[in-house]
Amino acid sequence: MNIYKTFFSTILFNSFFFTAIAQVLPAAHEDKVWELQEGFSDEFENLDLQKWTNDPDDWGVWSWEPELAYVDDGTLKIKMIQETHRRNTNYGQNEELYYKSGIIRNAQPMTYGYYEAKIKGCDRFPGASPAFWMYSINAPDPTEDGQAKYAEIDVVELTQREWSSETKDWEGPEAIDMNLHGVAREDGQLVQIRPHSSKDIAQNKWYADFDPRDEYHTYGVLNRVDSIFWYVDGVERGRKENLYWHLPMYVTVSMGLRTPFVKYVNGVRLPVPEETTQEGFPTEMFCDYVRVWEAQPQVNATTEDYTTKKFGKNELLTFECKIDAGSGFLAKEKLTVRLLEKAADGDVINEIIVTDNSIIGKTVGNAEAVFDISSLSTTATLPTGNYYAIEASFETTKNGGEKATLVEEIKNIEIVDEVTALDRFRENIFISPNPVENELSVKGINGEYELFIYDVICKIKIQTTTKMSTSINVSSLSKGLYFIKVVQNDEEYVCRFLKK
Repeated sequence: MNIYKTFFSTILFNSFFFTAIAQVLPAAHEDKVWELQEGFSDEFENLDLQKWTNDPDDWGVWSWEPELAYVDDGTLKIKMIQETHRRNTNYGQNEELYYKSGIIRNAQPMTYGYYEAKIKGCDRFPGASPAFWMYSINAPDPTEDGQAKYAEIDVVELTQREWSSETKDWEGPEAIDMNLHGVAREDGQLVQIRPHSSKDIAQNKWYADFDPRDEYHTYGVLNRVDSIFWYVDGVERGRKENLYWHLPMYVTVSMGLRTPFVKYVNGVRLPVPEETTQEGFPTEMFCDYVRVWEAQPQVNATTEDYTTKKFGKNELLTFECKIDAGSGFLAKEKLTVRLLEKAADGDVINEIIVTDNSIIGKTVGNAEAVFDISSLSTTATLPTGNYYAIEASFETTKNGGEKATLVEEIKNIEIVDEVTALDRFRENIFISPNPVENELSVKGINGEYELFIYDVICKIKIQTTTKMSTSINVSSLSKGLYFIKVVQNDEEYVCRFLKK
């Protein structure tokens, strides 16, 4: 009995666990449709050595030890220790080295998508640099200019403690580095692309208002065919044109050695024996999760812009949207937007088609379609059950022509004979929150306006002149129903709200 109970409990837990992960969205661009890539993502219930290797070849001054990358209580921990040892390096045989640390690298490579990790830095500063990054392995020599031999995207390198040429001092732990490295063919020769020598192409540095050693933060990068974007806690902190970073790369979490324990001599990173110390060691970085998503082909529009407003036959109906061809893909054909009259069973009765050719060849972009609706019947005069809807789609290069469509259905569009300026003024305004406890805001109105709040017997309780986005304190009002009136340029809007 207990065996069966445990078995079914395990099934239920696993079903819930994977469903929960699948519903998680990136800290940035939550409005898009993403597909979590399970093979590259990990919540670190354990260290899955089918998914990760923790024992790649050592290189340079970095000596990787498998036991220094491990999972403890649902957290990936990467440790660095001071331990003098010898091995062969890229600059000599049987060289003496002084530190060892941990690393995990995904078992398979990936190129385009959104990569995110939740990380807390290590205590030791300076000298140790927690890193979340991606790099290519063993790419063939390029045959054409503009192609890469090596590609590396540093999602984040923490506490590098670089020298600032601006302040003439060493940087503190608040310096967040998000850089690119590469080797590419230009003018028939292989050239190095590095942050300091190719700043416009490869360097991003952001100074945080927090110390990354104190608590967890999310660090992410969006690698697209055209551009690369960096995010900290879901806020964009850097972007570069994607010139060379199109190779398959391996997602990696590691801790690297930095100044004062290493130095550059003739372009080679070497140890600094006289700086060796055990002070601050061992030290650990912490990683709560690694998550990787691919964007799906999609068309995004603000549904409320079309379902909560009236469209007059005396004006044009403009449909605006954003397109995404999906991670690693491009728009193959024009965007086709259809304004449809549909019957209750979904059959198309009538349609107007408008296209936008400007998206062709783009991975993401804005698009629009402008409809002349003067010849259409008003919604009120349509046969019972009929309604107006908008559909939008385009072909992508994914799978030779996979279609991208609207993420959210747009239907029940209201077409009327005429919409006046006063109508537009009123329909754009709304108050939030409703019901309200302490403060409410009036949104959708620009500039200065007058505001009146009445009780149910039309007695003015609050009267003020204010500006857009200014919060109105209503905490002094008793619980109950109230009316709010907004007046601007002799136009007014009135609605009700409930005070909790």
